[in-house]
Amino acid sequence: MRATLVHSLVLLSLVACGPKSPEQATDTAENTGGDTSGATGATEGSPTTTTVTSGLPPGSTVTTAHPHDLPDTGGGGSGCEETGGCNRIDLLFVVDNSGDMADEQVHLVAALPHLVKRLRDMVGTDGVPVEPDVQLMVTTTDMGHPNCDPFAKGDYEPAKGAPITTACVDRLERFTGLGANPEMRPEVCLDGCPAEELAVPADPFVHFRGDANNIIPGDAADPVLAALECLVPQGIDGCGFEATLESMIQALDPNKPWNQGAKPFMRRGAALGIVILTSETDCSPKDLRHFDPKNVDDPEFNQFWEDELGIPGAKKEPTSAVCWNASMTCEDGDVDGVYESCVPEEKGVLQPLSRYSGYLIDQLREQRGSPVFMLVIAGIPDTGIGDLVHRGWTQDDILPGDGDAPEQKEFEFGIGPGCTSPASGNALPPGRIRQLCEELDVADDPNTPADESATRCCFESACATDLAGGFDCLLDAVAQELRAAP
Repeated sequence: MRATLVHSLVLLSLVACGPKSPEQATDTAENTGGDTSGATGATEGSPTTTTVTSGLPPGSTVTTAHPHDLPDTGGGGSGCEETGGCNRIDLLFVVDNSGDMADEQVHLVAALPHLVKRLRDMVGTDGVPVEPDVQLMVTTTDMGHPNCDPFAKGDYEPAKGAPITTACVDRLERFTGLGANPEMRPEVCLDGCPAEELAVPADPFVHFRGDANNIIPGDAADPVLAALECLVPQGIDGCGFEATLESMIQALDPNKPWNQGAKPFMRRGAALGIVILTSETDCSPKDLRHFDPKNVDDPEFNQFWEDELGIPGAKKEPTSAVCWNASMTCEDGDVDGVYESCVPEEKGVLQPLSRYSGYLIDQLREQRGSPVFMLVIAGIPDTGIGDLVHRGWTQDDILPGDGDAPEQKEFEFGIGPGCTSPASGNALPPGRIRQLCEELDVADDPNTPADESATRCCFESACATDLAGGFDCLLDAVAQELRAAP
C-alpha cells in the first residue's frame, strides 16, 4: 500500500492497497550506506550505488545505480545443452510485505501445494517427464525509503533483494503492522508453519529434484512444501513504497554472494521464473527529490504530487500517488473518471524500465541462454488482464470499515483499484510492471516459416483467493523449454 508522510504514513501502511517503501538503487545524500547485513532473516549483501550530490543543496537525493554487468559469455553457446541444465528452473518470489498484504500472502501460501505438485509432475514437449531440478528463493519488495525510515520498527531492516532464509515462526514480529494500534496477523505464518513442523533450507534457497532436497530438518511428510510454507510468508511491516523491480534485479545480481560460489541461486542455462505478488505498481526511485517533503513549494519536484484535497493546484505532501503519476500517463478525454488509455512513460523519477528489460532479456536470455518467465499477481480483475480498466476511485471501492472517502484514496494512490475483494481488499493496477512482463513474450519471426512466438508473461489477480490458474500459466510456459536431463 502506498503511504503519505508523517502521521499518514503509519495509518496508510495498515490499509488495503497502495505502495510501500522503495530504496532500490538509491540512497540519500546523508546516508550512502547500502548494508543489508542487519536484515531480518536476509542473506548479507547489498546494492552498490553511487550518490550524486554535486551542485545540489544539502539533503538532495539523486542517485545513479551501477549496471549489473554479467561476466563475458564468450558470444553465446551457454544454453542448457552446453551446461546440462535442460531440466533446471530457478524461481524467484518477490513478495510485497507492506501493511495491506496479509490476506494476499495467505492466498499465496495456499497455492504452494499446487505449485510443488505441478513442478514434480512436469512433462516436457517431448512427452517425457522432466523431473525438474528446482531452486526457489524469496525476497521482499522493500528496498528501504527515507520517507519510511522514521516509522520503521527498531529491529526491522529492508531486505533490499537479499534472500529471506529464516522460517516465519522465527520472525513473528514481522506479522504485526505499524501504528499505535497495529494489525496483528500471526496466523499468516502459523497456519502453514506451526512450530512443530518448522523447516528451512540449508542454503539461501529451497533446492529439490525428485526426492532429494536441502531441507533441515527433512522429516516432514513433504519437507519441500513444509519449508516453502515457512519461508514464503513475509509479514506486514514493510515500507509502503514498493521497489518491486529493483528488489528483483538486486536478487538477480550475479555479483551477490547468493549468486556466486559452488552453489549459486542463478545457474547458467537454467530457466528463470519470477513471481511477483504486490498490491501496487513499482516504485523503484531514481531521484528521491521528488519524494522529499521539503520540496513542497518546488514545482520541479512536486509536479507528480496529488493536489491537496479541496485546494486545486496546492501541494501538501508526497504520497504513494507519486509512484503512479511519475511512471504512467493516462488520458480521460471525456472526463468521466475512466481513462481511455494508461501507458508507462519515463519521467526521470523512477529507474528506467530498460534497466530491468535490458538485464532480463539482453543479458540473461540472449547472452546466457536462460529463458525468462514472469507471473505478476497484482491488481487486475479475476477475469484477466484484458478486462483491466484504469479509473479513479468511487464509493463502490470503499470497503466496510474503511472511513476514507474516494477523494482521499485518490490523493493517496493516484489511481483507482484494478480489483476489489472482501477477501483481499483493494489492489492497484500493476502499471509499468505489466509492460516489463509483456516484453518477455517472444514474438514470431516473420522471416521464417516456423512460429517462434512463445508466452513468457502471465497474470493473476491479487484479489483472487485461488492462485492456481496463475501458476498453471507460468508452469505451462516453462514446460515448453524444459526436458529431462541427459
